[in-house]
Amino acid sequence: MRLISICLSAALLAGCSDADLPFRAPEIDLPDRYARMAPVRTPTREDVEWWRSFGDPVLDQLITHGLNGNLSLAQAQARIAEAAAAARRDGVPASGTATGDYRATSGGSNSFDTGLSAQFNLAGETRHRARAARDRLEAARFNEVEARRAVLSEVGQAYVDLRFFQSSRQLRQRDLASRRRTLEDIRTQLAAGEATRLDLLRAQSLLAETRAAIPQVEASIVQTRNRLSTLLGTPVGALSLDLGYKGAQPIPDRVADIGVPADLLRARPDIRRAERLYAAALSDVSAAEAARYPSLRLSGLISAPFGGGGTTESFLAGLVVPVFEQPALAASVDIAESQVQQAYLQWRVAVLQAVEEVENAQILLSSALAARDAAREQVELDRKSLALSRDLVVSGGGITVLDVLDRERALSASRNALAQTTRDVGRAYVALHVALGQGHPLLAQAPVSGNETAMKNTDLDEG
Repeated sequence: MRLISICLSAALLAGCSDADLPFRAPEIDLPDRYARMAPVRTPTREDVEWWRSFGDPVLDQLITHGLNGNLSLAQAQARIAEAAAAARRDGVPASGTATGDYRATSGGSNSFDTGLSAQFNLAGETRHRARAARDRLEAARFNEVEARRAVLSEVGQAYVDLRFFQSSRQLRQRDLASRRRTLEDIRTQLAAGEATRLDLLRAQSLLAETRAAIPQVEASIVQTRNRLSTLLGTPVGALSLDLGYKGAQPIPDRVADIGVPADLLRARPDIRRAERLYAAALSDVSAAEAARYPSLRLSGLISAPFGGGGTTESFLAGLVVPVFEQPALAASVDIAESQVQQAYLQWRVAVLQAVEEVENAQILLSSALAARDAAREQVELDRKSLALSRDLVVSGGGITVLDVLDRERALSASRNALAQTTRDVGRAYVALHVALGQGHPLLAQAPVSGNETAMKNTDLDEG
């Protein structure tokens, strides 16, 4: 009875301890809206599968293959299995052993002795460690979502780059044909005495400059294709998809507006992972505190004789009090509390970086759309200017061959600028959706994205 009283008193003392720290979601002050804000709504399937806005079946296939074959994503999935096993291990309610011994005596009295022992922490150390392991399992799952987000970003932007380089090659080939035509015109005029040897040298130099640029662009195409192969988990050269240029760069048919910053807390997997790690750190503090309290130790011995006779049993219950370990255990609590602070600060860093990424991607997309419209207008003006210059040269309208060469250079530069701004729009569109945390079915459970506006509207709503 005295032993039972001691055990009950120890259990009551442990129950009154402050080892069990309740979890409260971390908080941070955020503005009610972004600098460029739109109303919030529940995301649709189009929001989650945002890459389909490009209307490009090749990109759709690349994304599918990337999500199935990317090795970084496979590593993240393996880490989920590791965390699940750790959760099962840390959920075992007690530590203990079982032993078996064969005992023989000179008198022929042989028996088999079975010893059992188990130890239970009265303050719930195992429960806290199991909770921490479950939180880390959830963090591992969000880490897999974060790896998926990285795949979407890298595959999407690499594809936009590939089509840009292919477009650049096509433009330079068009420039090459145009400059060959100009060179032939100058040779004809030179024979007629209407052009100079200097005009001929300039035209030849411009042609050589164009030819020199093409191999560099082709090298960029090969490098980007190789990058896509690696992202898809495929050896270079073994990619089965047709990445031949179809004559157009990918451009989304709509632009996603954004919601309020607090939506990032629900949508961004890196933020949700940081929150789970913060919760796990709190449970680690509770477990470290609980380790300082007594444990209930149960042990027993069962002896079964082989030659007959009754089985004997003996059991013992007692308290294990970590008296001499208290300084080390107190240090463990301090370490755990420091790790809580680190986890909280890491969560704050993740939130602030997320808001920054959204803001930056939004302004980049807005500026890229405006630049693309201006570049398109400039291409049309330079095209008309070149055509008019050619006509004036033929009709003797006071235009020199040098003017034609200048117009060719201007048209080439404006076409390249249009290709570049189209690339910028595509990359910024990808970056915005990735920054918003979109691209996973779990996001359909929380409103994370704003309204859509037509692509023709180059300025996003500034609220």
